[in-house]
Amino acid sequence: MKHPFVEFLVERDLIPPNVARQLAEHKRFVREPIGMIAVSHGLLRTDQIDIILDRQREEPDRRFGEIAVELNCLTEQQVSALVKIQEFRVPADITEALALGGVLSVEDATRYLGTFLVSDQEMAAMMADA
Repeated sequence: MKHPFVEFLVERDLIPPNVARQLAEHKRFVREPIGMIAVSHGLLRTDQIDIILDRQREEPDRRFGEIAVELNCLTEQQVSALVKIQEFRVPADITEALALGGVLSVEDATRYLGTFLVSDQEMAAMMADA
């Protein structure tokens, strides 16, 4: 499955379709768990993650962030920010792969990422208004 950022780049002829296929075949872009992002920023300790994950195993339909808020480990605002950071990291990884692979310059890859993020935000706002 292609990532929306890769589709954005291909649709605008910024990268060729064969590069998109190579990205899909050779690099797995996986969302980093928000718990790990929270730990890296000092918002959670690993023992708190264990407690939250234990609860999530008991209640698999509940999200990590929801449980973290319920247990007073994180605030709703922190969870919201962590989810946005999580969503940002995959296209940032794709940008890095394109620049390090010599497909795009760092400057172009970064500029295209910025354009994608702005257009993605605008699209999300339009959908919310509908």
